[in-house]
Amino acid sequence: MKSHYSIEKRPGYLYMVVSGEYDLSDFKEYFKIVMERCEKEKIFKIIVNNLDVKGTDIPMVHRFVLGEEIARVIGSKIRGAVVWPTNDVDRFTETVAKNRGGNMQLFGDLESAEHWILSDS
Repeated sequence: MKSHYSIEKRPGYLYMVVSGEYDLSDFKEYFKIVMERCEKEKIFKIIVNNLDVKGTDIPMVHRFVLGEEIARVIGSKIRGAVVWPTNDVDRFTETVAKNRGGNMQLFGDLESAEHWILSDS
């Protein structure tokens, strides 16, 4: 694996930090890990902090694959806030996931992600 993760429980949601280098196969595996952990903890909200990941200006085809994979593995069962470096934020992955039934939103900062994840809407 080119990247690493940790997950902790916070009031009202799980918090995952990813660091290292971006790798498509690693990130696809993280969706399964998130699903399993949310089910185990019975918490269906998560913030995934990718601010320490290197190589986040990823190809469009990877953005598409990730959006599809989010919808396929996680679907609407988990409300997910993904924090990505602002310079590389692109709504394409979010749009693909949402169009296929996923419940995620992309943010450039942790404060906005936490506000969204804890809101009721």
